[in-house]
Amino acid sequence: MSQPIDDGQPGGAVLDAPRLPEADDEGREGLMASVVDEIGSLMVEAKRTIAAAASRFDPDVPPTAFYVLRYVMKHQPCTAGEIVRAMAMDKGAVSRQVALLRDAGFVDVVADASDGRVSMLRSTERAEARMLEVRHENRAVFRSHVEGWTDDELAQFSGWLHRFNTPAGPR
Repeated sequence: MSQPIDDGQPGGAVLDAPRLPEADDEGREGLMASVVDEIGSLMVEAKRTIAAAASRFDPDVPPTAFYVLRYVMKHQPCTAGEIVRAMAMDKGAVSRQVALLRDAGFVDVVADASDGRVSMLRSTERAEARMLEVRHENRAVFRSHVEGWTDDELAQFSGWLHRFNTPAGPR
């Protein structure tokens, strides 16, 4: 059974401590329970990291808009419909985030070169420059998590994450 722990953040939530396999766990099922617990902790940490990065990027850009901007930057030019499908977000939510990013000067809407009726999203130079700064800051945050790891350990960890993020069967 996991024990609640304080996440160490001012006004932060109480999180469940990772549950490591115990002697009475059922072999693989116990190991899977441990994996699920660790992934839950990873997701909480990722959400906290993204929220902090969004705030550093621009205090008026909420984490959801920051997620959308990151998608646009990685897949540009792209359509709002692509964002909806890739991020499993509501069409209206994506529309609101894109409008916020446009108004803030971080995203431009341009006509598709092959079909002028289709609107494509691109990040602006302002967004690119600001994101570069935030990425450097994020690397420093992540570096603190792997301080003392060897290059081989980092490579192995990256490989395991990639393998985990690539499902074995059809989705």
